[in-house]
Amino acid sequence: MNAAVKIDWVDRLPATLWLALSVVALTPVWLWSAARLLDRSDDPLGIVALAALAVLVARDRRRFAGQPRVGWLSVTTALAAVVLLGGAALPALLRGVLAVLAVCAMLMAVRAPAQPMLALTGLALLALPLLSSLQFFIGYPLRVVTGEASRWLLLAGGVDAARDGAALTVAGRLVMVDAPCSGIQMGWVSYFSACVTAAWWRVPDGRFLRRLPVVGLAVLCGNIVRNTLLVVKEAALVQWPDWTHEAIGVAAFALVCALVVWYVRDAGGARVSTWEIRLLRRPATAVSARTWGRLASLVVLGILTLWPWLKPEPVAASTTSRAIEWPRELEGRALRPLALSAVEQRFAERFPGAIARFTDGERTIVLRRIAAPTRMLHPATDCYRGLGYRIVSSGLEREIESPARAIPAVWRCFIAEKNGLRVRVCETILDPRGGSFSDTSAWYWAAVTGRSQGPWEAVTKARIL
Repeated sequence: MNAAVKIDWVDRLPATLWLALSVVALTPVWLWSAARLLDRSDDPLGIVALAALAVLVARDRRRFAGQPRVGWLSVTTALAAVVLLGGAALPALLRGVLAVLAVCAMLMAVRAPAQPMLALTGLALLALPLLSSLQFFIGYPLRVVTGEASRWLLLAGGVDAARDGAALTVAGRLVMVDAPCSGIQMGWVSYFSACVTAAWWRVPDGRFLRRLPVVGLAVLCGNIVRNTLLVVKEAALVQWPDWTHEAIGVAAFALVCALVVWYVRDAGGARVSTWEIRLLRRPATAVSARTWGRLASLVVLGILTLWPWLKPEPVAASTTSRAIEWPRELEGRALRPLALSAVEQRFAERFPGAIARFTDGERTIVLRRIAAPTRMLHPATDCYRGLGYRIVSSGLEREIESPARAIPAVWRCFIAEKNGLRVRVCETILDPRGGSFSDTSAWYWAAVTGRSQGPWEAVTKARIL
């Protein structure tokens, strides 16, 4: 009993301190998230979700002011330990998800009864740099579904349409169902709207959970309609002004989000029952087991906070360069080796393959060779955006003739602009059997499912206009 009395100060620690401790302990994960935003490898939408989460938690701060429940404290401590001690064994994004869940578990530990948490957890997850990874892993399957649905709509309207992967051939014209048409950004904005609405109106978790599948269905249908209208325009089936391309996208976003907000808001707010109010006002009793549990969590979280700065630095493994026989010509033009740029050199140090840079006297060609499916094979658009370029005029092109390949490759070409400089870039991924892939997500799924065998060669051609 005396020991419990001596450590009863743990029970008087404010909820804000517990929350701050869980956030500070996971600082390495937040630094990684910030780096992903600063290097422009992901859309900065997570900042909006983080700001909304901060506003909503601040508004309901009195509902997060109780003594922490030992059970949820244990969940927070366990998740933080996995994140910080797991190190490089866990993918960076998975560590981010577990870190977010750890902080949300701390919110669960100090929340008042009947305070909804599902919407806040959703906002916390949306604050992570998710979009580029989602686009890489599921962007291609979603574009295939969208393209097939658009094809059926076009056929129903009497328009001849055929689908090849994530591209449509409409009235003899090849139209790309590109990354924005996957619906991932529309899904992010729609689920963000749903979470903000549910959190603001305190929609009970059970009701909100039952409405989430309908939100996904609304996104899918809205994206299919948007993509179909854009295909109609890009295939020149109708003569609409250029500005209608952006207008169609904005209108689809606005309509879907408005429907989502209305549908989630209709779920109503949460009410705190009489017995829950009495529970909130009931004075806490000293329970030795709970006190010891809080003290144990405090000590472990404190150690985990210091761990990233105290652990020994891993010894860098020595890298051995493998001899790669690179092609001596491309499209009938001799290739002359060039040194990698500083940015390319830094990327090559962690790239699971080989990278080389050449010139044919007119263009700069970057070749990347990969033996296994990897997330590290980024599209050229990511690289150029990271360097501050604006991407315009993106489309697909087929090789007119290819004497070295039985199957003509399909190239994704775009123009990158920066400070008056315009660069035309084309890229494709080739496999030894003659297959080609115009985007990394399509290549990844073909490689994982065995439809394409390696080693693969990613070819990027850049020419200053």
